[in-house]
Order: sequence, then C-alpha cells, then structure tokens
Amino acid sequence: MATRHYDECYFVNYDSYDDLVLYEVGCQKCPPDYSFGPIIRNNYVLHYILSGSGSLYLDNREFPVYAEQAFITPPNLVSFYKGSTSDPWNYIWIHFNGRKAMDLLAQAGISKETPVFIPAAPSDGLKDCITEILRHNSEEYTCIGNLYRLFHFLINNSSNRPAPEESDKSLVYIKSVIEYITKKYREPIKIQDIADYCGLDRSYLSKMFKNATSYSPQEYLIFYRIQKAKQLLIKEEIPVQNVAYSIGYTDPFAFSKVFKRETGFSPTQYRSRHTAR
Repeated sequence: MATRHYDECYFVNYDSYDDLVLYEVGCQKCPPDYSFGPIIRNNYVLHYILSGSGSLYLDNREFPVYAEQAFITPPNLVSFYKGSTSDPWNYIWIHFNGRKAMDLLAQAGISKETPVFIPAAPSDGLKDCITEILRHNSEEYTCIGNLYRLFHFLINNSSNRPAPEESDKSLVYIKSVIEYITKKYREPIKIQDIADYCGLDRSYLSKMFKNATSYSPQEYLIFYRIQKAKQLLIKEEIPVQNVAYSIGYTDPFAFSKVFKRETGFSPTQYRSRHTAR
C-alpha cells in the first residue's frame, strides 16, 4: 500500500472563474526531514507555514522559510522543498492559477526570484484566509471569496511589495500579453501576433514573459484555451469539434491531442467525468 503524504487533501477544481482558479487544498503535519520533489507542476502552489521551518529549492537556489510565512512555487519550474529535522513543518497548501494570478503575485513582489512571502508585520490574515478555504472546501463561493481575500492580504502586507515609483516595464508588457490572449484566444493567433501587438521582438518578449511567469507566451495561450475548453465541455449540447473551434483550434484532432496532453483526459473523457456527477 502506498504511503499517504498528507493529512487532508481536497481536489475542488473550481475553474468557473477566469481571474482566479482554485484546484486543490490540503494540509499536512510533516515528520522531521520530510521533503517533496523535485517536481514540476502545471499550476501555482502556495504553502502557508503554520509552524516549523524548512527550505524551498527553486532554480538552483535555496530559500529558507519559517512559521507564518508562505512559499509559492510557479508552474513549469522544478521545485523541491524540505522541512527541518528539529522543527518540522506543519502547513496548509493550495493549488491555483488564473488570468490574474501572475499579475497579483507580481503586485505582492512574489516571483521565482523572491518566492517567499514574508509579512511586513505580524498578522493572522493569511492564516485565516487559507484556513477558511480548507475548512469550507466544499463551498465554492466561500473558497473563491477567501482566495481573493488571500491575495488582497498578500499584496497589502508583503515585505517584498514593489514601491509605487518602481514601475516595471516588463509588468506592463506581461499585462499586455495576458490582455491580448484573453481577448483573442478564440482566433488562430500566433506568438508573432502578440509580439507585434506589444511592439517587441518575439524572442525578447518570450524570454521576458518566461522569466517573470514561468510560462512561455505559447504555454500560457494553451493554458488559457484549455481552461475555456473545460467550461464548454461541461455543456453537453456543444459538440467537441465546436469546442475546438470556439477556443481557436481549426483542427479538432489537434485540439483533442493538446487537451489530453494537458489534462490527462480526452475531451470526451473529461465531459463524461464532469457531467456524470
């Protein structure tokens, strides 16, 4: 029998919201020296440390993490984390993503360069939000409401929060990429189209976007289209080929191939699993 590596874990998959999507919440009181990874995930994962300490290893760098702090692992990047021998971790985690996720994290000064949230002053705000998500995991609106509250707290209480005068041009371009994709994903757009819209060289834009978000523009376009496809597939009256056309794929077979690669299910399998509830 496989050993269970958590105390509670709930796969909620609240993906009806474009701005913020919640996929999973769980908690674990870890044994000494507990470690997880190396692993690459498709979504962001936030761990809030209730007690204990340890280290996050991201992009070949070590980041110490302590109680009442949180660490965030970005998608598409190898991460590894390990708790202390003498002071093991007790934490709550959430898996999330969404159109505004990377922008909100940037506003809080959280990136792969600074993946640890350190509160500017002692507060139970973050703990309250994530505990409510865990406690009310079966209540979709309560979870999403607390996810927004969580980000409000992160932005307003982060010691890494950028000063207003430190405007970062890359953040402006990142917002432009996201804006273009959310408006044009139904069309057969190419990354060169996005680069032209931003007025930047394609290679430079791709590198900047990848460094800031851990997604390439192409990966983010696919991610966004798949989220939209999931919402449409739940509606049984829409043929799969029409779902493909609705999210910018001219070839339904190519759409099915990408969808299975990204989710582990064919569009038909996904529909069956989510309409048979």
